[in-house]
Amino acid sequence: MSETNKPRIELPVLCRFLRCKSAYGSNVDDTAWQQGTATSEAYWCLATMEAFGPDDNYVHATVCQGARSCCRIDE
Repeated sequence: MSETNKPRIELPVLCRFLRCKSAYGSNVDDTAWQQGTATSEAYWCLATMEAFGPDDNYVHATVCQGARSCCRIDE
């Protein structure tokens, strides 16, 4: 499929402190890391520098979104 024919995927708005390794490089299969679909991805929080956030819950692209109490989104 050419670049112009690819369907546009709406990416979730994630916490600005969420990080993962694939966010810093290119994906082979062209899947955006923000979707949280990679089964072997490791996520961490910049606020705690751990795999859990300030609220003591695990971090992941599917949960580090607006409804979480510690979530910070760039305005």
